[in-house]
Amino acid sequence: MTAESKPKLLFIRHLDASFIRRDETMLASKYELVTFRFAVNKGWGIVPALFRQLLFLLKHLKNSKGVFVWFADFHAVLPVILSKALGKKSFIVIGGVDAAYDPVLAYGTRTRLLGRVSVTISCRMADQLLPVSEYTQQQLLNNIGAGFLKKSQVIYNCFDAPAQPASAVARENIVLTVCLSNKVKTLFVKGVDFYLELAQAMPDLRFLVVGVHGSAKEWIDKRKPANLIVLEPVMHNQLLELMHQSKVICQFSRHEAFGLALLEGIAAGCFPVGIRHAGTAEILQHSEGILIEGYDLQQAINAIETAMDASEIQQQKIRNEVLPRFSCSKRMESLLKVIEN
Repeated sequence: MTAESKPKLLFIRHLDASFIRRDETMLASKYELVTFRFAVNKGWGIVPALFRQLLFLLKHLKNSKGVFVWFADFHAVLPVILSKALGKKSFIVIGGVDAAYDPVLAYGTRTRLLGRVSVTISCRMADQLLPVSEYTQQQLLNNIGAGFLKKSQVIYNCFDAPAQPASAVARENIVLTVCLSNKVKTLFVKGVDFYLELAQAMPDLRFLVVGVHGSAKEWIDKRKPANLIVLEPVMHNQLLELMHQSKVICQFSRHEAFGLALLEGIAAGCFPVGIRHAGTAEILQHSEGILIEGYDLQQAINAIETAMDASEIQQQKIRNEVLPRFSCSKRMESLLKVIEN
């Protein structure tokens, strides 16, 4: 298909995340993709950005199939309203935080007034809502509106692993978790507080937390046991090296739409341990990865001990059970069916 013959599709985003860039790359192989990215996502800087978005939409929308938006928030409102007015299709990926509502942890787009209004309008006006997991769809129905079931379709986020995992010969007795944040509240969203308890209860093992900085790092530094190492955000290839060195990857999130880091850890040869909740449970279901029930410290200790004793063959079995279900070819096929419907 030549560039001239490709239909135009507008792509709207406000985060620079790897999973969003992956969708952008995949869709660009089938469409003449024209991207608008918000450089700011809070404060008064949103106002001129929205004006630039309006000009972008007025220029491109009438000659396109429609708009594909990642997350339902302020940046999705104009695209879905103008799409409706011009008879174009609009698709919103519901990525997790936009469907969540946890006032205790102040987590979820709806905990902000502008977010609450934006989520409601954008979900109501969009033609199709695409949650990235069953858990996210249920959050959408519970927190935004049960009536959105008819126009929502779960299409799992994706990850394509290398053909073969790294050898486990050089692995050490290291347990790893990933939490990209500079905010203390995110530590509780991601269950890092429980992870610290686990590290303190298992002093003979090394524990890593990768990706925290700012006030989140300060909070951990004041409470961490001697066997826990805190690393600020690292380049992706450095993260993969850490995963190749570790035996176990943990994910104890209280809110987890999908869990890309967990998949990357499994692909890199780590044994997965998580909590039977949210996207973590969906990733590890039907596999020999270990899911604990709630935040039970003794269960978690037993799970880590079992994972440390697991063989490379057992880990490879989990890899083969989990990763094929979330291939990017499956996501792309499902996205094309929705867009072309």
